[in-house]
Amino acid sequence: MQKIYNKPESNPRLTIDLDALHKNARHLIGMTGGGLIAVVKNDAYHFGLERAVETFYQAGVRFFATTSLRDSIRIRELYDDVDIFMLNPCRDFDSLRDYSITATLVSLDFLRENKGSMHDISYHLEWAGQMRRSGCRSKKEVLETIRLAKESNIKLDGIWTHFSWADEFDQENSYEKEKSDWLDILESAQKIHKFKVVQAQNSASLQRDGLLDNHSHARVGISLYGCPPYKRADLTNNHHALTLSGSIISIKDLEIGESIGYCSSFKADKKSRVGVINIGYGDGLLRKRVMGHDVLINGRRYPLVSMMMSHTIVLLNEDDNSVKVGDQAIFYGQDIPVYEYTFKGVGANSEQISPLNFQTLDLIYLPVKNRL
Repeated sequence: MQKIYNKPESNPRLTIDLDALHKNARHLIGMTGGGLIAVVKNDAYHFGLERAVETFYQAGVRFFATTSLRDSIRIRELYDDVDIFMLNPCRDFDSLRDYSITATLVSLDFLRENKGSMHDISYHLEWAGQMRRSGCRSKKEVLETIRLAKESNIKLDGIWTHFSWADEFDQENSYEKEKSDWLDILESAQKIHKFKVVQAQNSASLQRDGLLDNHSHARVGISLYGCPPYKRADLTNNHHALTLSGSIISIKDLEIGESIGYCSSFKADKKSRVGVINIGYGDGLLRKRVMGHDVLINGRRYPLVSMMMSHTIVLLNEDDNSVKVGDQAIFYGQDIPVYEYTFKGVGANSEQISPLNFQTLDLIYLPVKNRL
């Protein structure tokens, strides 16, 4: 069982295990033969950009991807010997050049409109696939874009896509279809241009297939942070990296008909004992994570029955005196992982992690134990 320092009535706490991130990165570097692109978008999935990038760098990662120019610049300011790929299109060409950031080439129209400003910048051409948020929409557009880029002396170093169905196992085999479409596009593109970087796979695709043939890299996000990309994923080398906990600040005995919480949100239908935990939705905990689910106290799970902005109510056994004021109540941790609630329908792993409030939670980073 995970041991977390606790003192009575302390603030709610978010503990991030950098050693777990390091181990996940080392494993994924091995899976990709060194071709790991670490996705650190949205403040590294809300684990903290600088801490995550530094930890992944210590593990051997030398290629990062994000959606934000600001974050790309922050990474460059940390390290001058890494590749940085910006997933979103960017027209700040001077910044891309000044900070040596690789950009995405999203369409033939983008190239036509901006080719005069795109010199001395590395680009990866995007295939829209079934995601369709950006990228070329047809094989014809892909091939015409490659030809125009070469004619215009644009530095086209890579090609990429995103598999939007990789974490699904539907009867229509949608992932296999989108993968087949991509491989057909890739084969045609490679006949007319030699790419240094070919990257299509996310966490789920890499878990399912290993690194695909004719691919140099995999672009991995959520697996780096200790959350498996789908329910049947192999957990052998998965290291959960986050613990969210509060403290029991009071214990109340309720008579039949007595209530607790906003608008009597929990009413006792029998004599009941409840504990008040000092964490609520103001700390970023999702209401869907609380109602109908549980919390871990002293190695045992108890049902959650009410939620407020700064407190959560847990139902204890009437004659159970084992829970005391000051005991730690764990909402996420090694024995009660985020992904358990993903698979129960609470929300995606990143959806549960992203709202956590760094301003109200005590943020603690556990260090890497064995650096390279």
